[in-house]
Amino acid sequence: MALGKIGRRSETTRLRAVLEQSRRERGPVVAVIRGEPGAGKSTLLDAFRVEASAAGFRVAVVRGTGAEDRPYATANRLIAQLRADDGKLAEIQHCTPSGKDLGGPVAVVPTGQDVPVALCVDDMAQVDSWSLRWLLELSRTLPPAPLAIVLTVRICGAGAVSGPANGRPDEPGTALLAAAEPIDLPGLRTHDLAEAAAARCRVRLDTRTAAVCREFTGGNPGLLHALLAPHTGSAPTADALRATAASGALTGADRWLAPLSASALALARAVAVLGAGAEVVDSAELAHLTVEEALGAVDQLVEACLLANHTPLAFRHPLLETMVLGRIAAGTRTALHLRAAALLRDRQAATTTVAHHLAAAGPLGEEWAMRCLWRAARQLEQEGRHQDAARCLRAALREPLCPHEKSAVRRELAELDAFADPERAVRLLDAARCESHAPGVVLEYALALAAVLAECGRAEDAVTVLDDAVARLGRTAGDDSWQLRLRLHKAFAGRRGPLWLAQAADEPLGNLTCRTSHQGIASRELAALRAVQAVDAGADREAAVRHARQGLPGGEEWGSAGSATLLWHTCGVLVAAGEIAEAWTHCGRGRQVAGARPGRWDHIKVELLRAMVLRARGDLHGADATLTPLADRLLAFAATGHPSAVTGVAALAEVRVLKGLTDSARSLLAESGLEGDPLPWRRDSAHALAARAAVHESDDPARALEDLLAAGRLLEEAGVRNPAVLPWRSRAARLLAARGERKEAAEFAGAEVDDARRWGTPESLGRALHALALTETGERRIDLLTDAAGLLARSSDRLHHAFVQADLGAGLAELGRGKAARAASLSALGLARACGAEPLARRVQGAWRSLRGTGGGSRELSGAQTATPTPSAAPDSASVAEPSAPPASAMHAAPQSPSPLLDRLTPQERKILHLAKDGHSNRDIAGRLFVAVRTVEFHLSGAYRKLGISGRRQLAQVFSGG
Repeated sequence: MALGKIGRRSETTRLRAVLEQSRRERGPVVAVIRGEPGAGKSTLLDAFRVEASAAGFRVAVVRGTGAEDRPYATANRLIAQLRADDGKLAEIQHCTPSGKDLGGPVAVVPTGQDVPVALCVDDMAQVDSWSLRWLLELSRTLPPAPLAIVLTVRICGAGAVSGPANGRPDEPGTALLAAAEPIDLPGLRTHDLAEAAAARCRVRLDTRTAAVCREFTGGNPGLLHALLAPHTGSAPTADALRATAASGALTGADRWLAPLSASALALARAVAVLGAGAEVVDSAELAHLTVEEALGAVDQLVEACLLANHTPLAFRHPLLETMVLGRIAAGTRTALHLRAAALLRDRQAATTTVAHHLAAAGPLGEEWAMRCLWRAARQLEQEGRHQDAARCLRAALREPLCPHEKSAVRRELAELDAFADPERAVRLLDAARCESHAPGVVLEYALALAAVLAECGRAEDAVTVLDDAVARLGRTAGDDSWQLRLRLHKAFAGRRGPLWLAQAADEPLGNLTCRTSHQGIASRELAALRAVQAVDAGADREAAVRHARQGLPGGEEWGSAGSATLLWHTCGVLVAAGEIAEAWTHCGRGRQVAGARPGRWDHIKVELLRAMVLRARGDLHGADATLTPLADRLLAFAATGHPSAVTGVAALAEVRVLKGLTDSARSLLAESGLEGDPLPWRRDSAHALAARAAVHESDDPARALEDLLAAGRLLEEAGVRNPAVLPWRSRAARLLAARGERKEAAEFAGAEVDDARRWGTPESLGRALHALALTETGERRIDLLTDAAGLLARSSDRLHHAFVQADLGAGLAELGRGKAARAASLSALGLARACGAEPLARRVQGAWRSLRGTGGGSRELSGAQTATPTPSAAPDSASVAEPSAPPASAMHAAPQSPSPLLDRLTPQERKILHLAKDGHSNRDIAGRLFVAVRTVEFHLSGAYRKLGISGRRQLAQVFSGG
């Protein structure tokens, strides 16, 4: 395809129609190609010339000379080309015509009866007025042969025609344009840019790089050539194109900038430095112009198509801005940015705008500059602009800072880099740690570096860094809190590393947890360690919860360094202890603090916690929706051994298996490298093994059992027996029972029952009794399933309650107790659908159909949609309330409850109802339970709905059993 036709199919068709119209009507037809500089007007006109010649037209092509002292200069050049073959010279005299004496326009045009003529005039703005008058008269005269006149004209930024043609209505150029058919040239579309780049610049563009070109040039072919000229004969990446644009070293800049006056060029520089959205007054002050001078310069820049025709001021295309910036000397550009920062600060402009100029200018040596850069970094991070945030932090480091300020900025920068470039974060923190001498600064750098290393799966290096800090600091008289913090962080790092690392610790954890501290963050970290140790031991649930509450971040600690780690440990303990509502409340708080901004591992941890809570409730859709946006990051980091990412991928895979998306779960494990053997022998691998077992449970039960047993060996070696951490024994027991190995299954299930009783949560004991029931038959199985269902009905675990109800329904049906079987199956079906567990729902329906001859009434399950409410949507990101729990089956009422209706409630709902019955206000209840008032309101409304009452006045009747 000819160059002029690339991306101009409709325009070429219209020009071809001009030729056809001139043939058909045997009269003059005039068209004008309009566009901004570089739009390809001349190239399209050349393509028209080729088309016209191929169609049998005699073609004359000229470009305006701009010589006003030579009347008819353009017209004579056209005539000379047309008469070159017959040797006759007919020239319009170089004199100013008077009146209507135009020298006979048609007479001098060599038009025969069968020879059509096409006149092509490029850049109409440069054509002398006498030639324009001659062309106008020619367009109004009926020639003896077809005649087509095509002109090009530049459209300025205001949308009007630039140059002499843009004059009074009685001027010939204006009249000629009014009679012509306009053909406007917009920017090339993205998919046409690749073809244009290959034809003109020999550059290969894919979809992404073509989009980058469109972003910078607006599809302007001239600007496209300027951007791609340094990449001739190659296939540049998007980053390479952005770097070229940012450099400003572009060909063709003189075409745009050379005609500008000094004031217009100064204003263009000011607008380029200030950026898009520059105000006229600010730009004038930065350019040292009065407002009146600046307004005249704005008009000139709009006329030259550099600026868009609106305020605030902005360049027509981003590449034009980089062209202007690239022509400013480095020293001048720095001075302009410094003046712009001070100017915008005085005008109370946005912090991020002022910080942009401070970062571009370099160190200012003022405290306000550092504060501005730091605030802007946090705001940019909140907006998801992590690279800009890092740029502001690096600029802040160039300002004069005291050691503690420099430490804080460096650690914040490292937290940003830890997500995008962990190795750079490690290098930054390690260099800063080695060059620091103040004990407090050394401590903070060591803790931050150890956290990054542990997050990257390099726990051994983290322990080395912490040991080195202990050796460097020695003992500080009268204050050993720093020593305690280093040992606590070493213990936490050991928990994330290989098992041998924790076992090789120089101080037993028992000795460490016996220490005391009243020093703020150290006391909370110590409480968090005690809480996780209590969960591992699985013997004292109340102590674990107490320590977890003591370890939660408090007050100003929310959002500080390490708060998300504290939240991760303590909320994980609360979930294991069955305090789901409280854990959800703290997740909501953690999600709103500064430290959990997207683009940090703190954010990942908070989202993983939210998914953990949702999964504990059986809300599979909510857990999936929470983890899916993080999937790409989790997969990439899990493949390199990041413990948090491994845990996240395992959780997402297991959720998708339960939803029936087994192929998707298998892909997740394969892409993250968790499908292969061997996995690192550390705690997070236990969850990966359990997820693998869930994936293979349907197609390869032997391999699933092998993975569960490996997870069990790993946890036992780590000293973890608590089934609330991972119920691997009950899951293994179910697999063994399914293949008939009841004795071994009973041993596993019985051991888990014992451990679950020690821990004391209904969730753990209900799951263990369920597994034990599957090793029994007859009435013994029904009794155990009934006990398990009763426990789970009073817990938050709706999903496992559904599994137990499904097995209970099947067991009752086998014993011929059809009515009770149908009730249990209906409950299982409703719960499964509410949770999003479609495979379980299908299994319940299939089992009922196969046993529908048991005399249980209806031959099909019906009414399941109304057996339980539809699942509530995942809570809003700002919410801290626990989503409502579904009602439990009334057939499992607890005997100790005053009313069977109360068994429909979760433990948190019952606790809140008791306080409400005693006359406490919602605010009082929130204060007593350490939750938000909104949480109390949420639980009360859910409880009222389940109990079928309208408010507090009816609570006494409910609790009296009436």
